[in-house]
Amino acid sequence: MTWNWWMFGGLILMTSMVSAGTLIALPNGNPQYPAMFGTDDSQVDSMLQVPSGTRIFVGRSKELRRLTASTASGSRSGPLMMIIAGMPGTGKTELAICAARALTARYPDGVFWLGLRTYAAAESRLTITSALRTLLNALNVPPDPNITSVAALSRTWRAVTAGKKMLIVLDDADTAEQIRPLLPAADESAILITTRHVLTGLDPDCGITLQPFTQSQAARLAGAVLRRAGLRDPQAVAAIAAEFRLPLAIRQMSDLKAANPALSIPVAPAGTISDETSAAFARSLAALTKPARLVLRRVAHYPGLLITAPIAAVLADQQLDKANQQLATLYQRGLLIADNRSGVGYRMHDAVRATALIESGKHDRTRQMTSTFQRLFRYVNGIVDASVLLLDSSDSVTYLDADKGDPRLPPPLHESDVAVLRWLDQQHADLLAVARRSLSARSPYAWRLAYNLESYQRMRGFYSEIVELSSQALKLAEQADDALGQAAMHQGLGLVDMRTGRYLSALAHFKISLALYIRLSNRTGQAIIHHELCNVHKWLGNLSEARAHANFCLTVALSGDNLVERAFAFSNLGILDRLEGKSTAAREHLVRSKDLFEQVGQRRGIGICHRQLGMLDEHLGHHHDAQVHLDQALALFEDLGDLMNQADTHYNLAVTHRGLGDPTTALHHATIALVLAGQISHVRGQADAHTELACLARIAGDHTSARVHLRQAHDLRRRLRLAHSSEQHDSSPTA
Repeated sequence: MTWNWWMFGGLILMTSMVSAGTLIALPNGNPQYPAMFGTDDSQVDSMLQVPSGTRIFVGRSKELRRLTASTASGSRSGPLMMIIAGMPGTGKTELAICAARALTARYPDGVFWLGLRTYAAAESRLTITSALRTLLNALNVPPDPNITSVAALSRTWRAVTAGKKMLIVLDDADTAEQIRPLLPAADESAILITTRHVLTGLDPDCGITLQPFTQSQAARLAGAVLRRAGLRDPQAVAAIAAEFRLPLAIRQMSDLKAANPALSIPVAPAGTISDETSAAFARSLAALTKPARLVLRRVAHYPGLLITAPIAAVLADQQLDKANQQLATLYQRGLLIADNRSGVGYRMHDAVRATALIESGKHDRTRQMTSTFQRLFRYVNGIVDASVLLLDSSDSVTYLDADKGDPRLPPPLHESDVAVLRWLDQQHADLLAVARRSLSARSPYAWRLAYNLESYQRMRGFYSEIVELSSQALKLAEQADDALGQAAMHQGLGLVDMRTGRYLSALAHFKISLALYIRLSNRTGQAIIHHELCNVHKWLGNLSEARAHANFCLTVALSGDNLVERAFAFSNLGILDRLEGKSTAAREHLVRSKDLFEQVGQRRGIGICHRQLGMLDEHLGHHHDAQVHLDQALALFEDLGDLMNQADTHYNLAVTHRGLGDPTTALHHATIALVLAGQISHVRGQADAHTELACLARIAGDHTSARVHLRQAHDLRRRLRLAHSSEQHDSSPTA
């Protein structure tokens, strides 16, 4: 038996800091943070990749050389800071893309592109907290979802970036306050910022302000674009260069000429430099066909970032193939940008969006836009619902509500539940923006979107987003006297409370939800709530009440043909049998449940059954059998990104390996269990992990460390008891 005392001493410090909400990197040789996006590095959020730029880079070579030759100032600590400033259309983002690609080899720990979207739709602007969470997730360090302060998240970010060589690109920044919390800690790292104006107080190592092109530079760019299109027209080049100086406007007019060789470019000043882009886009819009103009106007209203053919078809109320053709036309005219990070969509420059929205205001009536958004909300709800069905069909709104989305547009096909999660990881920001827009539009689809997103967000630990959407949707449902929406939103809020240890508050939400489902005679909804009430009472130790709820679930499941409901009903009974010491019945129910989950391909349910069977075998002293079940459960939960079940399974594996006489492996699992439980505010899981670490320390003869862990376990359990008593006081008649 081998024991590393220095490692264990470091572990004591690390775990105490995790319990206090501080996340630090483990020493070399210790277990690393588990991956947020699976076990393959290629699964890291592709939306943080550097976007594709244009194939023609003209007129900014001097500025590019300055950026790539920059070094950090020796007078201060911190990363190399570079800022590209300039008015809209001067090519800031294009220069940043070229610089990021040229610098990639210098930063082996990663190049991360983050669009702050300062001038985008309000629902999709990236807040500082969202930016920090996105960056931490990209480094496989999912933060505690209950940490909401910028300062706390920034401390975590700085801790995990210490010693790394990485480049962070922040596109479209507005203030220095946006930047400071996102600075990595390492002197070897760098940060590249684009902004429309000077950011006072940042003192960059390299500051570049882009000016409009000279006439000579404008001619070079126009000539290069036209030659690439196979068009040599010196007169057109001269006309474009005489009128336009902003790179964005020059490209736009050159693309327009390339698409329409017979078009005459009049030599007429556009007015001030700031008018150039709107003048160029106005001419491009005038040259478009009516269907293409309609698509451009409508996609300009999309609150998300990635514009796909189905999104365009829904917004413009066109057939999918027609919408796809129009998007291709808009791309060829330079009005959209191909998104290399997704491979299936386009992005829109803010200047194009602004011009298109002005045109929309002239041509699109309020009634038309209301119908447009309702189609969007219905479609997005349908594709999220279809995705949730692949993850966990018991969480799908389909079983509560007959509306399944737009029948003309089939939902995207996913190879597996892992592919679904990867898609949701990439699309979450856009889906969240659409859900927020549905709330501001007071749409009847608002609660449906919140309900469907909740199961993914709960799995990933986005509890604050669940509360945000569900609370607002609940108010709308109450005002509309929509009992089904109210029931679903109370259900979501109860699930968050249950996952964060606020069991009495969860019970209150679930009881309201159950009463509403009973009023609606919705047996499926009732079964879902009885399942959750079974879980709450099980965790509170009220096993008789838990069994009553489990029996109801079984009665409903046996009266229908839904195999998933039946599988969950048997798993509930198996878990209760195990807790009550009925080993034979527990195994029978859990095996029966696992067989049903395997029959329908529900991997999360299979993982739950393997974990429960492992716990049962461990209790009976069958440690090798327990390890087999728990290893299978952990592999499934890691594939699914289910952090809470990962934490609990790591704890179970720690107990099992201790029983096998392998304290080193037990320490490995207990450490990861503690870190994961801390990241998702799983208080009971943290307490269990501390208890196991205390046991391991006691085996090693380190009674001081054992006392530290036991004290922390006691404090965490005391926190749970205080939370319960506080909730009881708040809900008492005299409170």
